[in-house]
Amino acid sequence: MIVDHLFPRTNEEAVEILEKHRGRATVISGGTDLIIDIRSKGFDFEVLVDTANITRLRTIEEEKGKIFIGAAVTFTELETHRLVRDHFLALSQAASMVGGPQIRNRGTIGGNIVSAQPAADGALGLFAFDATIEVAGPLGVREMSIREAYLGLGQSRINPSRDLLVGIRMKKREAGEGSNYQRVAARKAMQLPILACAVSLSVRNQRVDLARIALGPVAHTPFRAEKVEAFLKGRLLEEETLQEAEEIVSEDVNPRDSKLRGSRDYRKKLAAVLVKRGLREAARETP
Repeated sequence: MIVDHLFPRTNEEAVEILEKHRGRATVISGGTDLIIDIRSKGFDFEVLVDTANITRLRTIEEEKGKIFIGAAVTFTELETHRLVRDHFLALSQAASMVGGPQIRNRGTIGGNIVSAQPAADGALGLFAFDATIEVAGPLGVREMSIREAYLGLGQSRINPSRDLLVGIRMKKREAGEGSNYQRVAARKAMQLPILACAVSLSVRNQRVDLARIALGPVAHTPFRAEKVEAFLKGRLLEEETLQEAEEIVSEDVNPRDSKLRGSRDYRKKLAAVLVKRGLREAARETP
């Protein structure tokens, strides 16, 4: 039963409250997932630790060649902020496809990470940019890659009853880099995707220098298509290359049959199509 709703002003104060209540308190930001879980799953917390007054968690800013995005930044802010659109177009596109306007106005990128769902749009975007996250806990501040934060389906290394996810850092876009987000869903809003794909691409001298491709849901966590990433390195992005990449993806992913999302075979073919389409569009974004 919730008996208190607290509003710390600093990261340190939030962590102190969590430590004091030892598992009986939890961080709340947008609350779009947490409130539903409390009501439907019977999660029993005594204290909500609200991030609304911690300015740092709502910040998007440049710092030393990287962009910092606070964990409490909303999807609407991700979609519209100039720095995100200029440097991480795929993340901005992904944010624009989350739920409906009410969810985008309340839901946060940090919540996407902590909920650890394999098809979360924001998280797939972060995987494609190889993001690093900053976490404050009782032993101090630590950093980890976005991939390290995922333990399994709905399981995060970040415990919101102990840890405060502070924010995300990603390297600023450079010349020759572009990105794109592709998504297929049963309807346009309020629906997790049948399949989604985030692509970031670095092209040097017309050849692929680096590709990152994230897909979901085809595994228990967001899936990096490393086989096709390795195949693309050093190649011209011509039609023959894209066709081979499509075939590699189809063989590499292993989604399960789903009554909601379609058969395994259908989604293997769909993954290949989205990767090919995402690579083509990302290449067009490379200056």
